[in-house]
Formats: sequence, structure tokens, C-alpha cells
Amino acid sequence: MNKENIKFIDLFCGIGSFHYSFKKLNWKCVMACDIDKAVKETYKKNYDLLPLDDITEIEPRNILNYDILCAGFPCQPFSQCGKHKGFDDNRGTLFFHIMKFIKYHNPTIMILENVQGLLNHDGGKTFDRMKSSIEECNYKITYKVIKCSDYGLPQMRKRLIIVGVKNDSDMVQHINKLLDLDEYKKETTLTDFFGKNFEKTTAYTIRCGGRNSPIKDKHNWDGYMVDEKEYRLTKEDCLKLQGFDSNFQLCGNNKDQWKQLGNTIPTIFTEMIGLNINKYL
Repeated sequence: MNKENIKFIDLFCGIGSFHYSFKKLNWKCVMACDIDKAVKETYKKNYDLLPLDDITEIEPRNILNYDILCAGFPCQPFSQCGKHKGFDDNRGTLFFHIMKFIKYHNPTIMILENVQGLLNHDGGKTFDRMKSSIEECNYKITYKVIKCSDYGLPQMRKRLIIVGVKNDSDMVQHINKLLDLDEYKKETTLTDFFGKNFEKTTAYTIRCGGRNSPIKDKHNWDGYMVDEKEYRLTKEDCLKLQGFDSNFQLCGNNKDQWKQLGNTIPTIFTEMIGLNINKYL
């Protein structure tokens, strides 16, 4: 890979956590895709690139070559909150549409994101199948579950990050360092982060559903006690807790915007991975 001319694609792009972080490294996105109309509007508004639609209908041969493939693929089939259908859920099979891009373009690096439940789904068989599919394409992989609150974003959100590197590339010798994130560790409380006196130290995971549930309800994630009064996180609060700056613009209606916030990858994850890759180019 040429450090001065890194290109990537952003599959299941959402509001563009990978793009948000990689843009800071001067890496160029040559294709993004997502089926959500409001998401596509948000992506276009912030990155001046309109994502393509359904990944199942995109032909890899029609996409420019790139160095890095990024995909925060649908997590519901593997989530503890979902029905655990895995590959029996149509969204679970979308992983194999990622692989059609891998097989066609052979990018140097692939970065996948999902819920930690993927590791143990179906007794570990689901993850083993994915791992084998990647390795059969001549990649070595590393993976790790990381949590926002360990790296300066006071939110309990955990995600599984999988990084694959081509066996015949120079980067493969550094693969075990790509998810070594100790240098980025930072403890921050909600009070420090927002400048308000939160009773709780760390936020619940930002979610799509359950908003405005009673503060003591098990579904509550947006209600907190601040100076002994009930406080509800705003969209601006959630943008900040997901690592986006105040200039980032969400499109769509109110429901669309909350859904985008609940579905996004926190940018601290994509930023750390980008910085580590950049370090070894």
C-alpha cells in the first residue's frame, strides 16, 4: 500500500464512522453502501459521497480498486438482544456478500465490526465459519472486543473488531499490533465529559429502542440523575458520546436520527484502528 494514496470502501456504512476517522488520515473512500434512505442523506451531507444501495445488488467488478475494506455488518442476528438466528436470518448471510468483494479485489486489509455475541453464537460455530472463510482467501486475522469507556468515551458500548491482513503483504508482520490499543487508554466520567454533575459515572450503551423509558426500567438508557434531577440525553449528547463533533449533521426525521445514533460505530474505535494501521504502513 502507498501511504500517500490509501483507498477504502465503506460497506453497511451507516453514518460513516470509518469515513469520519479515515478522512483525518487523508484516506479516500471510493465506495459506500447502505439501504437506509435517511442514512444515505446523512452520509452525502457530511462526506459529499452518496452511498450505493443494497449490497446484494452491487457487482464488485463495477467498483474501483481499494486497499482497505470496512464493514460494520448487521449485528441483530448475533446480538444478545436479538433472536440469535445467525445465518438463518437474511441479515446474517450478508457476511458472504462482504466476501464477494474480498475475493474479487483482494484488498490488503479488511476491518469488520459486530457485537461481541458473534464470538459465541451457536457455540462459536458461526464465528469459526466466518474465520475460515476469511483465512481461505489468504488472510491472517486478529480480533478483539473493545469498550468505549476504556478509551475516553464514557459509554458502556462494547464491540467486536476483526482485522484481516493479506498473508503476502508487508503488513502481515504487524498484525498482532493492529489491535494493541493500550496507548489510547483513557478514563473519563460523564461529569468530566459533559461538564454536568451526573450521578452515574459511565453512560449505558446508546440504543435504537427504549428511549424515554422510566429511569429505573431495565430498558432505560437515556435517563440519568444530574444534580438530583432527571436528565435525558439529547441527540447532541449522543453524537458526542459516539465520538462525532458538533458540526456533524443528521438527516431524516426525528426517529431516523435516533436510529442512526443507536446504530453507529463509535468513532474512537475506527480512529484507533486507523492510527495503528497508519503507523505500520
